[in-house]
Amino acid sequence: MSLKRQIFSGAKWSGIGTLSLAVIAILKVSILARLLEKEEFGLMALVTFVMGFMSVFNEMGLSAGILHKSEISEKEYSTLFWFNLLVGFVVYGLLLLVTPLIALFYEENILNFLIPLVGVNLIISSLGQIFRTREQKLLQFRHVALIDIFSAILSLGFAVYLASNGYGIYSLIYSYLLQYTISNICVFILGLIKYGLQFHFKISETIPFVKVGGYQVGSQVINYFNRDLDILIIGKFFPAEALGVYSLAKQLVMRPMQILNPIVIKVASPTLALLQNSREQLQKGYLKLINLVATVNIPVYIILFIFSPFFVQLFYGSGFGEAILLVRILSIFMLIRAISSPVGSLVVATGRTDLEFIWNIATLVITPICIMIGAKFSLLGAAIGMTVSTILLFVPGWRFLVFRMTQVSFKNYLEALFILNVDYIKKFLKK
Repeated sequence: MSLKRQIFSGAKWSGIGTLSLAVIAILKVSILARLLEKEEFGLMALVTFVMGFMSVFNEMGLSAGILHKSEISEKEYSTLFWFNLLVGFVVYGLLLLVTPLIALFYEENILNFLIPLVGVNLIISSLGQIFRTREQKLLQFRHVALIDIFSAILSLGFAVYLASNGYGIYSLIYSYLLQYTISNICVFILGLIKYGLQFHFKISETIPFVKVGGYQVGSQVINYFNRDLDILIIGKFFPAEALGVYSLAKQLVMRPMQILNPIVIKVASPTLALLQNSREQLQKGYLKLINLVATVNIPVYIILFIFSPFFVQLFYGSGFGEAILLVRILSIFMLIRAISSPVGSLVVATGRTDLEFIWNIATLVITPICIMIGAKFSLLGAAIGMTVSTILLFVPGWRFLVFRMTQVSFKNYLEALFILNVDYIKKFLKK
């Protein structure tokens, strides 16, 4: 199969998987928002924040190393699998140690039970991670997409059943565990059938991958705080009920980006990696990528901003009126995040994870300050503060990351972002 056919086949199945998962997730939250208390969504937001943070270490940046390196032997893949599984156990052990401190910090004793329970997923996800990345590297998304859709549907049904029978927060917890357990075990079985697995482990074979991915781990840790530090701050200084409202508002504005961007970006990372030796081709490929991302995101977020009362009522019901202004402010924040996110594919393709690491350290100075200033006034103020920080970092982000890796001028960068190419997206969807 030609590269062009591989790309569009990958985009098709990536799109089917991403769209299906997003629709199921929206349906799940919409139903549960009418069955559960706002406080329970707030507690789940804290649990998922902790889990997301620990998952960065769990993955160890190995996916970036696998996508970047051209030739990988079966022995190296086996080493990476066993290494990733070992890391999963170590990270889970660390999670058990820090859980009491987290519960004490937020003054929520229930976290002492919820976090270790959900944390089991750190070990389970290690079973599927390397095989999942192999499929992505080969632009083969079909089987993984079908597995993820099946897992999400089961999780939806289980969550609704539990919530309807009074399980409260545990309907969120158990359905989360069910979804990712089924998904990762099925991908693990798929990987064994397609690629096999050797009982081979050589620590020195992990070094080239960790070198590329190591910087990205540091970047992802810092970037995770930059992206979700609002949850950390709001969870500390506002009641769990307020965090629940904020979390649901943020989830709503994240959905368009979660649906639209991965369809392109999952395919773009391995594709751009093939162009890394040609600066001209890399420039063209990246400009096309951000043009497509902007073309599909900007109209959606404009609609979400204007009609936020309708969407809040539709997805969450009449009890979440305070989320409307939050959705409007966070729509601006998320749009900027959405059109800037393809830089991650560029970083992986060029192997310049060191630049991303340095950049994210710098942004960690500005973002918390803006959020903290806003949070002193209100919940809405925290959202405004985070949005302002994203706007302030837009131009420096282009100069330090995009220009250094591609030499793309700011004029060409803006044109690609804000001159929407309807014909291009029509051709893309048609193919």
